[in-house]
Amino acid sequence: MFDPKVEADKLFKAMQGIGSDKDALIEITTSHTNFQRLQIRDAYKALYGKDLIDVLKSELSGHLKDTLVALYYHPIDYDCLSLRAAMKGLGTNEDTLIEIIATRPNYMIQKMVERYPVLTEGRDLINDVKSETSGSFRRLLVSLLQAQRSENTEPNKEECEKIAKELYDAGEKKWGTDDSVFNRIFASRSPMEISCISKAYHSLTGHSVLQAINNEFSGDIKKLLLAVVYAVISPSEFFATKINKAVKGLGTNDKLLIRILVTRCEIDMPYIKQYYKQLFKKDMV
Repeated sequence: MFDPKVEADKLFKAMQGIGSDKDALIEITTSHTNFQRLQIRDAYKALYGKDLIDVLKSELSGHLKDTLVALYYHPIDYDCLSLRAAMKGLGTNEDTLIEIIATRPNYMIQKMVERYPVLTEGRDLINDVKSETSGSFRRLLVSLLQAQRSENTEPNKEECEKIAKELYDAGEKKWGTDDSVFNRIFASRSPMEISCISKAYHSLTGHSVLQAINNEFSGDIKKLLLAVVYAVISPSEFFATKINKAVKGLGTNDKLLIRILVTRCEIDMPYIKQYYKQLFKKDMV
């Protein structure tokens, strides 16, 4: 039977003396759900008067520290801190903004907007995004942060066909692209509606809306639109491609890899593994 105080005591003992029992820390942490880990963190503070995350930071180093610390955060808090880190200091990590804001459902976006000031000394998430981005990229990010996407799970086929035609008329059919139409549709439609619109677009044009976005846009707004559509149509496939991007080539994007593994481990990791093997012809692990 799970007892957070017992597990907290195990963690305490694993970090006593010179050095830490890293195998024990890994075993205790990974054998529990996020909900249980949050209870263990609370129990640790009640028993020993210290925040477990602060203790782990002082006892560990490198990627192990980053991974174990991430696992003891609430997912909303971890997203908030990741967003702040992406916008702090010189330069902005646009890929982090895209990965988080484009893929989280309404309720998570709402909670992020609420929690962000608590975790960042009163800063406002939307204002930070506005100050760090520009143009159509900023407009779509801000729209997504309103968390006003439809929750409709039974889209109307005729309406989807009408919207697909609207996208075609605003993009591939004309000279220049009316990005406000793409912004309005992809920031307000539910995952099921976007999937339906995508199918209707393919029927209308003979190719996918992803291909249309690739043809009509460039830069960060293209990456954001692709993420919104791709992560809605097939989220597990989307994150499989992100993991491959993190590990291929010279060096590994450890922050990206850790963030995806931590945030998806209790959502769809088995499916991500399947897509990874299917797409890249090798096991992910």
